[in-house]
Amino acid sequence: MTLKRFKRAAVVVAAVATMGVGAGFAAPLSASAATQPTGFVSYSNGGAYFEAQIDNNPGNGAASWLWQADYTYNDAYAAVTHVYYTDGSYAVWGPTYNGTTTASLPKDVARFQVCKWAAPSNNLGCSAWKYL
Repeated sequence: MTLKRFKRAAVVVAAVATMGVGAGFAAPLSASAATQPTGFVSYSNGGAYFEAQIDNNPGNGAASWLWQADYTYNDAYAAVTHVYYTDGSYAVWGPTYNGTTTASLPKDVARFQVCKWAAPSNNLGCSAWKYL
């Protein structure tokens, strides 16, 4: 391919890419990544496994909703979820032993993580923070 043809092909590709964004083909991908109302995290350590999920648009009248799980039964560990709300306040939800629990939360969540927990008030490891 000569340099002249290459330049023309580049112009056509740029025009098609611009039309795609203008027509909404590429824009939803970037827009949805920044405004996802739900998130999921998990953490495992030493045979124990924990999960948490947040929904900032649950449709049940609450500002947000939490589901957390401890999937390792008959041990001393529990799941707790650390939550930072969009107004900067903080809460810890749990502990959940041997199963799952749900909670309607009073505010939208900005970020959260699930942790392996043992009494008295001892975090033994946590997932990465999930930002919503």
